[in-house]
Amino acid sequence: MPQNSMTPDDLRHVFAYIAETIAKHEAQLNSLDAAIGDGDHGITMRVGFNAVRARVNSLPDGAGIDTVLREAGLAFMGSTGGAIGVLLGKMLMAAGGRLKGHQEIGPAEFRTLLDSMETALSSAGKAKPGDKTVLDAVHAANQAVSGPGDSDQDLLAALTEATQAAESAARNTAQMLARVGRSSRLGDRVLSHPDPGAVSFSIILRAMAEWLQKRSEPT
Repeated sequence: MPQNSMTPDDLRHVFAYIAETIAKHEAQLNSLDAAIGDGDHGITMRVGFNAVRARVNSLPDGAGIDTVLREAGLAFMGSTGGAIGVLLGKMLMAAGGRLKGHQEIGPAEFRTLLDSMETALSSAGKAKPGDKTVLDAVHAANQAVSGPGDSDQDLLAALTEATQAAESAARNTAQMLARVGRSSRLGDRVLSHPDPGAVSFSIILRAMAEWLQKRSEPT
């Protein structure tokens, strides 16, 4: 099977796989959040992606990439509370806006998706890389596939490279002080604890890469 694109129907399956993957990591994400937040990040992510899965599966046949992403963002934002609900919702909606008219997600569209997500996140969250937020993982993933030598990658290679960069960045947030949001009040207490949002984003990318890998394997 080709590894170089995802159709709108593929994207619906990807969101379902992300929902399943997030559910498996719920306890881990709650534990990470308990160290520097309310302890409910895993619950929020599970609820949000279950809503996304239901919304995109209810869309009519023929819905485009932009519609699937936009509706996913609206579903996540509408079903969750807190900052991550707004931020991730806006990221998905921004990606849908930038990919309007596109019939698939290939390597170029994936780079556009990440770039639009980083732009939306920077604007909405008022954070910058190094502030110990989800932006650290998004920025690293975007930078990993935006170089001049990345234009010849297939989608799976781009996803894998972005995933590895996001995972490394998420781990590195453990050494950062939080500079925005509620956890910024905790000072040195946040050290040694990775940012839950950054970890979540790396899990989302890993799930996308796994789904594409599984699709490409011979049956």
